Amino acid sequence: MQIFKICSLFAFVTFLISVQFVSAGDVIKDGPIKKGQEMANAKAGPLNEKRDDAKWITKWLVPDGGYMANGGFQASAPKDLIDEATKGKLDQITLSTYEGLLEANKIGINFPKKNHMKGAVGDFIVVEFEPAEAGGRNMSSRYGLPCQNNFDTYQIIVIDAPQDMKAIMSPAQDDHAQIWINGEKWFNDSRWTGSPVEVDFDIEVKLKAGGNVLLYRCGESGGHDYANLHLDDKTMGKVKIYPDRAKKANAFFNEIAPAFGVAPKSKLPSVWGDVKSINNQ
Repeated sequence: MQIFKICSLFAFVTFLISVQFVSAGDVIKDGPIKKGQEMANAKAGPLNEKRDDAKWITKWLVPDGGYMANGGFQASAPKDLIDEATKGKLDQITLSTYEGLLEANKIGINFPKKNHMKGAVGDFIVVEFEPAEAGGRNMSSRYGLPCQNNFDTYQIIVIDAPQDMKAIMSPAQDDHAQIWINGEKWFNDSRWTGSPVEVDFDIEVKLKAGGNVLLYRCGESGGHDYANLHLDDKTMGKVKIYPDRAKKANAFFNEIAPAFGVAPKSKLPSVWGDVKSINNQ
């Protein structure tokens, strides 16, 4: 009986170890996140993989200021700060679409006065930063600031895909990351990764042929602050990511227009009223 108990215990421990190993190595493939589970963390075990040599995305379109005095990321994360900034005209979901992005550029992203970053006027700007910039504080350094506490930032890229395809995105964040693509939420994680180049989860996402808007929000309480992302090498070899050459917001909107089947500035007139408005600015 004693031998049977020992063998049973050994078999059970071996099973637990194998389950943990499998879950920690899996790519998350059940996205987008289902309704009602938007704030739930991933169930898979974290990878804890440092990827210094990954092709980290370094250029982003961002609002010209963060959402300050957020009360800590635990308090701010469930709030739709884009809804607050636009007084209900837009929300985070619509901002992760082309139409929403155009509208945001038109009306501005103005956070409430009590959450306003000094110097921000509600415009978009193009920024470039390295994953470990400023000692792992690129949420602050992108605005030319020293380490900030208790704030949220948003950052946007457009991925131009040659066809409908699947891709693997890999975030690294401190603290709480939320990511939407084309109006759907694909990632939520309230746990910091431990390093600006450390990935805890690989997430399979769906891209449509043409332009795809990716919106990345990160909430910070104290200490390090970073929001980084890379895609798998196979995808990076096929897609075009914007901002590319653009150094200002208007140039960004011009360079993404063809990805959505719209003529850029100085080309043929567009039938899209919003794009006409953008190009006339």
